[in-house]
Amino acid sequence: MKLSLPYSHNRRYLTGIDWAIGTLDYVTRQATGVGNLSQVVLELEGSLSPDRLRGVLAQISDRFPLIHGRVARDRLNLAPYWKIPRSRANADIPLKVVDLPADANLAAAELFVRHVNTPLRGETQHLRFLLVRLGDGKSRLGLVFDHKLLDAYGAEAFLQLIDETWHGRLETIAAGVNVTEAAHLDRWTMRLARGRTINRFRLELSPRDVIAPVLPPRCRSRAYRFVHATLSPDQADRFEQLAGEEAGVPILLPSAIARSIVAMRPALAGAAWPGTQYLVAVSVDARPADQKWQHLFFNHLSFLAFSAPLESAGSVEQLLPVLSRQFVQQMRDGVPSALQEASMLMRICPYGLGSRLARIPFKGRMCSFYFACLRNSAFTAETFLGLGAVDLIHTPRVPPPPGVGICLTSFRGQIKVVLSYLEGVLDDRSAQQVMRRLKSRLI
Repeated sequence: MKLSLPYSHNRRYLTGIDWAIGTLDYVTRQATGVGNLSQVVLELEGSLSPDRLRGVLAQISDRFPLIHGRVARDRLNLAPYWKIPRSRANADIPLKVVDLPADANLAAAELFVRHVNTPLRGETQHLRFLLVRLGDGKSRLGLVFDHKLLDAYGAEAFLQLIDETWHGRLETIAAGVNVTEAAHLDRWTMRLARGRTINRFRLELSPRDVIAPVLPPRCRSRAYRFVHATLSPDQADRFEQLAGEEAGVPILLPSAIARSIVAMRPALAGAAWPGTQYLVAVSVDARPADQKWQHLFFNHLSFLAFSAPLESAGSVEQLLPVLSRQFVQQMRDGVPSALQEASMLMRICPYGLGSRLARIPFKGRMCSFYFACLRNSAFTAETFLGLGAVDLIHTPRVPPPPGVGICLTSFRGQIKVVLSYLEGVLDDRSAQQVMRRLKSRLI
């Protein structure tokens, strides 16, 4: 089928993955009153100047008007694209500043939790900053970002863009950023074939019911909570070596997911829909290593899924061969790329319809929990606007269902682990226990 529909070459059309992320935003907003937002928090030495930061943000905002865009449909071909406003009057990137005593770490942490659980203002606001200064010796900067505009890697890169801009390198970087995308209204036969690949993959998983958390009633003010842990560079190196030996190839996913399932199992045992498999939906960054700036904006992800039979889920040793085989099979069958191509066909569905269609498989139980892995950090600077960069953590809001997920990121050789959960899916005590079990198995 060689039919190719016309489109504007000056627009940034949304890919199928972009559209899927928009659907997750719709689902999350319906359940909690706030969309599919995440936050990355950068800890700094010293007191960061708000005026210095605002000046740099104004330069970036002016250079990249797409920051203030919104989703629209092309009237000619119905493909969704990112519409950039003609006027950017008052289209700033908001920054709130809070000064606290030097020892007010718990109060600062709660401010960032509140920050990511607060909705953005209108359909054209996609970024927001919170600067908390703890005395004169420490600052923390939180960037809340809309996943329709940035993924986690892109958000880290955006933080580095701020520092690069301060050093006078904005135009050099901006010249290489890709701000257009083809409509992909062609190669229909290939995309349909990729859709059949995805359907076969789903059918292989469907005979077993999925063990999944029971969601609490919808509430417009229901918030997400976060538990963090860190593996030191030595601990991270040992785990990477162990994971390679276990899987037989230098990859982390099977080993990390096996340990996550074992850690999550007790928390789901008494508060989940019954089933006979744990199903884990996994996202990983899909950018080529040398295209950090080219693919700064929008979503560049691959997705996989791993099924753990209930009878094997209590032991890492039993799970590892099962998950390793699944990883090899999905890569051999091209499941991640098939999903990227097949999802192009779903862009015709409005978000509401798409969310209902997504619930049809597995009796509406999307998965047992989400797992994300960002093994390489996009923020590689030693300093930020003249201050030493000390730490970098993420606080992602995991879409419901299931409303709970584990994310692995990295910073200067460390592995950073965060458990994200919607209030009512887990309680704070259970979440702390999950993290203790997980970290003990990772180290």
